Parts: sequence; structure tokens; C-alpha cells
Amino acid sequence: MTDTNAPAVIDASDLTLLVSDTPDARAYQANPIDLSDPVEARETLAALRDEGEIVVVGIECDDPDEPGNRIVVTGLDAVRLVDVAGQPIDVVQLLVRVDDLECVHLTAH
Repeated sequence: MTDTNAPAVIDASDLTLLVSDTPDARAYQANPIDLSDPVEARETLAALRDEGEIVVVGIECDDPDEPGNRIVVTGLDAVRLVDVAGQPIDVVQLLVRVDDLECVHLTAH
């Protein structure tokens, strides 16, 4: 039997960060940063930073319970970001520590 209350764990390479220069931007207005290619992700983030300050407004990933569907999480209060050492990453530090991101725990899905 599957525990539907257990958090889903999504590998960082399966995530898309949704970033914007406006903290209250809607997900569809954000710039998607695909983390499956770390080099491209770093380059894209650097280019966006050159244009001004950016913030994470959400994440997007495949739905682990329904293949073929995507989950978009905004507000980020339903996620726990974890680094390679198993320690939490504060969402405010995520863009600086994106290379350290190991996985995300979706605590409400």
C-alpha cells in the first residue's frame, strides 16, 4: 500500500525552476530554467542576473503519481529543498546554491 501522505522526492535533474524579476509573477510569466543540463542552467541564470535581480517563483516537474502530467508548485511552502549532504536549502539561497541542490521533497501533492 502506498502512503499518499509521504512526500514525493523529485531529483534535482528532473526539475524546472521558474524564475522572474518580479516576486509575485505567475508561473506562466516566469522564465523556465531546466536543471537537467547544469551547464545550460548556470549560463541561463547568469544571463538573467545580468539583466537584473531574479527570484524563484515556482518549480515544475513530472508528476510522480501520474506519468505524462506536470506539477507546478508556486509559493514553495509545500516543498523542502535538500542539498547533496542532506541538509535543507532555504528558497532564498536556491539560486546561489543551485549546483548543491540534490532533490526536492513535495510535502503536499
